[in-house]
Amino acid sequence: MGFATFVEYAERVVGLRPRQTEERLRVAHALEKLPELSTALAEGRRHFSAVRELSRVASPETEHEWLDVTEGMAVGEIEKMVAGRRPGDRPDDPPSDEARRHTVILELPAETYALYREAQAKIRRDTDERLTEEEGLLLMARTVLGGPDDAGRSSYQVRVTQCESCGRATVEGRGQAVTVEPAIAELTACDAQRIEDNGKATQDIPPMTRRLVVRRHNGRCAVPGCRNAQFVDVHHVQLRSEGGRHDADNLTVLCGSHHAAVHRGALLVEGSWSAGLIFRHADGSRYGGPADPRAAAILSDVHQALTGMGFKEGQARAIVTTVRPHVGASTTVTDVLRHALRIVREGAPCRSSS
Repeated sequence: MGFATFVEYAERVVGLRPRQTEERLRVAHALEKLPELSTALAEGRRHFSAVRELSRVASPETEHEWLDVTEGMAVGEIEKMVAGRRPGDRPDDPPSDEARRHTVILELPAETYALYREAQAKIRRDTDERLTEEEGLLLMARTVLGGPDDAGRSSYQVRVTQCESCGRATVEGRGQAVTVEPAIAELTACDAQRIEDNGKATQDIPPMTRRLVVRRHNGRCAVPGCRNAQFVDVHHVQLRSEGGRHDADNLTVLCGSHHAAVHRGALLVEGSWSAGLIFRHADGSRYGGPADPRAAAILSDVHQALTGMGFKEGQARAIVTTVRPHVGASTTVTDVLRHALRIVREGAPCRSSS
């Protein structure tokens, strides 16, 4: 029909904003694995708004429970039930602050909305990547926050506080402490400065080393095929929690999206700069090659579940490596997680993965 993108088609023909199109596509992909929820929508037993919220947490093993417990509920009630829960959680699982998503609603005049759309378009052009609106907003915030124009230092600073006893981490946002997932705390530690009690800031990675690492990657994300060169982070291949050092051989450059994927267990980085870096999906397959999406999703969910239980990221990764061969065609997240916890309980050795 001559439209440049599907997003443009949906906006012109169906009247959906880009964010609405992205959300419907997310739901559509989720429903491919949720037959009961899909049937309820098709038969009119549940309207789209309810299905949209349930698709955020339901899994093939739990969708019938979510359908039963939310029978007759209004969308607002379902939103409250879903808030703070991760995919695969059951309705009676306690919510967690770090999994809670935050809603921002803005009503803008025409000229501000037009400038916002132009800013989003510029960020997509500058990164040369297809970004979701959420990823575009994150990059826009980082652009505004700015920071030193020097590859030896991080582009901006936010204050992250982590409790030494319970591991709970919060990010300070204009006077409000927002609880974040353990993976985000580990992510920020990769490229952080420490603020002493006297207010003095010290940088863990020497500026000279950071400059070297960023420049040898040409300021671009090191993941094969990624062209993002906007606000990249320096990442420790051997994690700091596992004793990873700050030398250049153990450091690489990742964009925000791939950096988060690593710390959530969806992307594995192995090797070193001198020996060569290897990127894999969670199922162990080479990044970008044929992968088992179902196995990769299950293993990534198990990794996040383990870190949510208090396991260090390195421990979670080693456990996932051990249970990876046990993921089959009919295996569920619950099955793999139970097997993982049984291994921990029995004290079976876990092969470490860097």
